[in-house]
Amino acid sequence: MIKKVLKSIKRSWKKLVIVFIRESRETKRMLEVYMFQRNNKELMQFANRQLVDIFKILFLFPITLLPGSVIIVTLLEIIAKAFGATIFPKKTKF
Repeated sequence: MIKKVLKSIKRSWKKLVIVFIRESRETKRMLEVYMFQRNNKELMQFANRQLVDIFKILFLFPITLLPGSVIIVTLLEIIAKAFGATIFPKKTKF
């Protein structure tokens, strides 16, 4: 039983590290595009999507600290889906 829990925790930790590394790379790439490659429309779209993802993360972080945050985030996501959007960052591979 304990081995399963530890294995699950280890797997979740690895996923979190992978997501963190991916987001940091995308953010670094976004900054490079904004600083040096503003002429390329495709790269600017990527950079703008990444900036929106950063704002989403900054919006969600303080909410997760509140009591009942799971319910609040769930309700916000349901409302966002009704408008055809999401409050969570999108996976972007570039």
